[in-house]
Order: sequence, then C-alpha cells, then structure tokens
Amino acid sequence: MTVTMKELVAKFAEAVAVGDAAVFVGAGTSMAAGLPDWNALIDDARVAADVPAGLADAPLAAQYIANTDGEGALHAAIKRKIDVDVVPTDVHDTLSQLPIRDYWTTNYDLLVEQSLKAQDREYQWVVGEQDYAGKPAAGTSTKRVTKMHGSLTRDAQGQRGWQVAPVITRSDFERYEEQHPITWTRLRAAWLTNSFLFLGLSFDDPNLNLLLRLSRSLPAHIDAPPHYVVFAAKADPVEHRLQQLRVADLEKAGVNVHMIDSHADLSPLLSQLEVRCRPEFLFVSGSFDATGTTDEDRFSMSVAQTLAMTLAGSNRSARPTIVSFGGPAGQVVSRHFRYALASSEYRPESVRFYYRKAETGDESIPIEHRVGMAIFTERTLDEMRDFVFPQVRAMVVIGGGSRTGEEVAAAQTHGVLVIPVGATGGAAKILWDAMDPADLGLDSTDELAWWDQLKTGSATLAAHAAGMLIKRLMFE
Repeated sequence: MTVTMKELVAKFAEAVAVGDAAVFVGAGTSMAAGLPDWNALIDDARVAADVPAGLADAPLAAQYIANTDGEGALHAAIKRKIDVDVVPTDVHDTLSQLPIRDYWTTNYDLLVEQSLKAQDREYQWVVGEQDYAGKPAAGTSTKRVTKMHGSLTRDAQGQRGWQVAPVITRSDFERYEEQHPITWTRLRAAWLTNSFLFLGLSFDDPNLNLLLRLSRSLPAHIDAPPHYVVFAAKADPVEHRLQQLRVADLEKAGVNVHMIDSHADLSPLLSQLEVRCRPEFLFVSGSFDATGTTDEDRFSMSVAQTLAMTLAGSNRSARPTIVSFGGPAGQVVSRHFRYALASSEYRPESVRFYYRKAETGDESIPIEHRVGMAIFTERTLDEMRDFVFPQVRAMVVIGGGSRTGEEVAAAQTHGVLVIPVGATGGAAKILWDAMDPADLGLDSTDELAWWDQLKTGSATLAAHAAGMLIKRLMFE
C-alpha cells in the first residue's frame, strides 16, 4: 500500500527500536553524489563495443559488451566511471547515524563505507562469500555492510581495483543465486525477519526485480514483516503511468510504497526518521520563578505541574524520559513527574539532569532538587548541548528568556522537535508566534487544535495540548 511520510517514519522506527530493521541502498543515492546511472555507467564501453544506444536494458547491453570486448574491458570501463573524487551526501551521513546493524547495497562505490568511517562506526565488510567467515564480536555495536554486487577496493581514490568483480551482465544476474548462495540465503532470511527500507531505486532499476522476487518467493502461508520503498515521482506522462503500474505491482507483492517529489525530499525524510530512532528523551527548557507571585509565574508553574502529571499518567510505552540541564522548568517538571509516578514505576534513569563543568566554587545541588539521575560532565555549556541534543527527540519550552532562546536554537540545529507552550510567555511565546505547525509536520485537525491550545489561557488545556503533541511527535 502507499504510505505517508508519517506512517513510514513511525512504523519503520518501531522495527529499528526492536532491532528488526535493515536498509537497502540503491544507485539513486550514489547518483545524488555525482556518480552515473546504470546506462551512463556503461556508455563508454557500449560505444567501444558498438552496442546500440537504443537498447535500454542495461544488463543485456552489458552482456553484449562483455561478449564483444570481454568482461575485463567492461569492468575497467566501469571502474573509470566510479573511481573518482566524490563524497557522501546528507543521505549517506544520516543513514550512518541510524541505530541499524545491516546495510545492504548493490552499489559498487564506497560512499556507504566512507560515511560510516566519518561517523567512527565500525563495520564488517561483506563483499564476497568468503567474508562471512569473520563475524563481529557478540554484544558489540559493529555494523555490517553487505555489497551484493561487488565493490571497488578501499584504496585511495584513483588507485582502486575490484575487491570482487561487479554483477552487471544478464548472465551475472541469472546466475546470482548459484554464484552467491550464502548472500542470497541471508537476504531471504533477513526479508522474513526484518523490515527493509529500500532507498535510491528507480522504477526502471534492474534491482527493483529483486524486491518482487523476494516477495513472490515466499510460501503463501508466511507473512513477512512490512517492507518499504521510496520512489521519486516521474513527471513525464508515459514514465508516470509506467511507474504507477510498477507501484501497483509492488503493493500487490506486499511492499509499502512512499512517493516523494524528487530525490531532494529523501534527506528530510531520513532526518525525521533519525530523530524518531533516538532514545525517548524529552528535554524540558525554560524558566520562571517557581515561588513567584505574579500571574505569569503562577500560570507557568501550573502548566509545568500539570504537564508532569500528564506525562507520568501516560501508558508506559508512550512515557518519555525527562531530560534537562537543571533549569527552573526542568526542575519543576522532573520533580512532579517523579511524585506522580507510583513507586513501582519510578526508575532514577527516567529523570536525567546533565550538568556542565563547574564555573564557580560551589555549584552543589540543593537537597530538594535531588531526584532522578545527575550526570556531571567536564563539558562547557555549548559542548554539553552538542552532546545531549543529538540524543533528544523533542523539547517542550515553558516560559524562559534569551538563554532559553539560545538553547532552543541549538536544539533545532540537531533536529530536535520543539513544542513551545506559548501561553507561558517569554521565549515560549516568541517561539510559538514565530513557528508554523507545519514546521513540526502537524496537519491533522486534532494536531492543529492542540497547537492553538498551546496559547490558550487555561493552564490545564495548554498542558494537555503539550502532552498530546509530545505523544504524537515522539511515539505515534
């Protein structure tokens, strides 16, 4: 079935959370980095072998090239096209940050590997059948990159050869299961146990048939986990109709399809997915005088207390971990969240305070503030923000001044979803006035109503709206 971005992100993130997810990276991601598509990849070899350009079937054209000039000439021509100076895109960078173990790809280039290396992620490199002999140590976070169709060596650019020769010709595809029995068996097993997200495939990509083969090769009584493929829509009427037919074919085979307008839309989609795959951390930002007597302070205090009780009353599967830097709003929400939880449900790690490097002689924590888990760091405030915010899914803002505004801006650079309770004034009101609910992907009737209620004069209603938006953005 065709799925929306919200549905894809929520459902695939569920699979990631339980360790049952894998990514399949196709040629489109490499094309975005400047590498050629299937036909351009063999253009020079096609001309040299005098294979007509009108032959659109790339594997068949490659077969004719190999028959005419030999596989060595074909492979050398392909290497010259891809052993060039390219760097991973935002899509590769975001993929490398996902808490996923298995990356499958039919690409010959090294962009996936380069992005993992840039993120200091260790990975097992599986290019040939012999590479299965070595396995990551049990309990480690080592990832695995399976190069299904061969790969260049990991030498310096311009000096690379073939680690394993490319799967490119018609006969290579036809004999794949025979030549790569372990890889094919592993892929079928993964298809039965993991949700796959296919990226960078086009409707005329030869590897698209792989999805159909995997789905149709399963016994009728076996239900595989949900799988997803992202396609960029075609503008040409004929290509658009062919794409519709291909999409219908995939959906009939049980693959969920999400359509985007262009490849440029892939990066925002993956950014949303990366945020959803983070720990269930809700950061509380803002300030007010908890003992103040002004109407604004009392209102903010009421919102913070009511929100804390709302969050504590949530189903355990939709209850966030409360995180802050120990500011006034964070202290109030954290303490009342703790008080509202039954003793059997409270865990110290469900409330976390991060503290920066001490800048004065005595920065001890008052006894009444000692709840949850205190994490002391030797980081400066900016360093601590850069450390904590990439782990946070959402931030709620209550009141606050200029420093809160700086905190929010830092969080937004790391993709944190910000929910400002505008009715509490200060930085929260400035944010609410400046933001559009579409910034958070809010578009349904209930979501827009909750957004408006963040600015309401009722503390109970504003806290309820914040709680519903936190649940929607973090868990649904």
